[in-house]
Amino acid sequence: MADDATHIAREFEDAYAAAFNRRDALALAALFIEDATIVTEWGDVVEGRDAFARGLASAFERVPSSLTLRNSPTHARLVADGVVVSHGRSHRREAAIGIEDHLTFTRVLVRRGDGWRLAANHVSEPSRRADPRGSNP
Repeated sequence: MADDATHIAREFEDAYAAAFNRRDALALAALFIEDATIVTEWGDVVEGRDAFARGLASAFERVPSSLTLRNSPTHARLVADGVVVSHGRSHRREAAIGIEDHLTFTRVLVRRGDGWRLAANHVSEPSRRADPRGSNP
């Protein structure tokens, strides 16, 4: 089951990053279910695919064309029939000015017909505080 969940998450993340890198708000929003809930890296909650698509279209007008995204799922598991929970990192690179950073994400994917769609998404920046464990596990 883990391999299936990992494969599902990997395919989803590839499609997500490809749509982002094309600045295709409609293709990216199509990966979401109609009533998806998204918590952005800034902490706001966006409810619904249409609201997300409008926000993306507006944001893409301001996102530098040199900014690229690569998503790497680090853990995925099937938690119920037709439901995958996935965790990972979004690697962002803005080549024009040489900046790279990353975000972490948790996503809930649900099967819809013959595909997988995003039902819930939480994105956050990594903590800037020293890791009290001494190193990352």
